[in-house]
Amino acid sequence: MIVDCAVHPVLPGDEFNKEIGSPWNLLKLPSLYGDRYAAPFDQLAVPAEEAASPAAVADQLLHGAGVDMAVLCPTTRGYWPNPQQAAAVASAANRMLFDNWLTAPEADGRFLGSIRIAMNDTDVALREIDRWADDDRFVQIVVPARALATYGEQRFFPIWRAAAERGLVVFVHDDLGTLVEPPPSQVGFPSFYAETHAIRPLAGITQLTSFIVAGVFERLPELRVVFGDVSVHAARSLVVRTDKDWQSDRVEVPWVSEAPTSYLQRHVRFITQADDEISPHSPRSTGTIGGDNSSLVLYGSRHPYWDGVKADDVFPAWSEEERTRCLADNAVAFYPRLAALAAGLSA
Repeated sequence: MIVDCAVHPVLPGDEFNKEIGSPWNLLKLPSLYGDRYAAPFDQLAVPAEEAASPAAVADQLLHGAGVDMAVLCPTTRGYWPNPQQAAAVASAANRMLFDNWLTAPEADGRFLGSIRIAMNDTDVALREIDRWADDDRFVQIVVPARALATYGEQRFFPIWRAAAERGLVVFVHDDLGTLVEPPPSQVGFPSFYAETHAIRPLAGITQLTSFIVAGVFERLPELRVVFGDVSVHAARSLVVRTDKDWQSDRVEVPWVSEAPTSYLQRHVRFITQADDEISPHSPRSTGTIGGDNSSLVLYGSRHPYWDGVKADDVFPAWSEEERTRCLADNAVAFYPRLAALAAGLSA
């Protein structure tokens, strides 16, 4: 079985803007990819019209690549500064996903959904979760990695609590067309696309640290978070450092009752990335922080983007048992709603 936890269908600009509705659709949507650091090549590995077609994506992934279930996470241009507009954008994305993708006959019920929410209005976000969470095909909520605050802040806690109570994973996704974009590094703005793409995991790592140190996982034992653009290797170095600091500075954060690395195994997973030991020349590191790496990684193709990965290319040096965990078993075990859906698919 293959469970693809990171598929990013394109919502066509004209249709998406129309669905957003007045007055927020009076201006053109910003670029899907961002303008400040434009790639010197086509960002998509397939034509845009195919990335926006449920039938084409089903043909490419479900039939062509052998994917059994695909978790869809449309890109919505990141963090929208206007709260009302942000709510309209999230609601429009959810309606389009429900109307056009989850019911697509070509998918045979194997497309699963993500609930987009507006992060600058907690009450509105909670209502949006309630609107869709009764449909078990929605398996997660999606929040942008680059926001105006760290996610351990109390203002966001009701959102994480709602996700935990509803059995929804929180998926932290670095939307490429971020509208409210702080410098991608602590020392300002890089000069080149190659730089900003290389340091892209930093925003997600910052949010991971905030979840741990602010005690969100301690307060919500059932909360589960997936980082879509952070490799387990990139995260490890900072979590190890946080572990070291915790040993001497935990008087400041007494609510963190365990070493920070201990929260990874229970609460955190990472989507496969290019540097996640996919080379047979890289030593496989099991028994490292947070447990065996093969239990921390979920397969995600990141279709249709240029830096996606095929299931056949993931961890070729790993044993078949470890690859099976990465390609399906980890996701089924980690996503509260996937077990029943997988059982139904097998039947």
